Amino acid sequence: MPSVPTDEFMALITRTVEDYMRRVKNGNVSSGKGVVPSSRSHWAICNEEITAASNGVTTPSTGDIEFLARKRSSNALERTGIIKTLTHRYEGITLEEDTLIRVKHADGEWMLEAADCEAMGSPPS
Repeated sequence: MPSVPTDEFMALITRTVEDYMRRVKNGNVSSGKGVVPSSRSHWAICNEEITAASNGVTTPSTGDIEFLARKRSSNALERTGIIKTLTHRYEGITLEEDTLIRVKHADGEWMLEAADCEAMGSPPS
């Protein structure tokens, strides 16, 4: 005779699938071999000055960034309206407002991968 799943069991399945989908979307799904898969990096721009961390291990600084997308027709970068919080752990780098950066998601935070030396003279509109 087939068994019928209980409401509690179905709720557990639903929560498990939702958790997995959230982790996939954020790039936090383990390959099952003890290795965390690398996250794709993204172009972004600093929406504010993000100061250097006072201690990158224990007290990183944070600030708002906006993702940029490349226009295929002109290869120019344009704002997407997608705002995220950058966790800035570097102690020797202050990021000025409108600085062009590359970021990636790792260990539950958006982290700096690369940065231009100074703010852009004409940031994307």
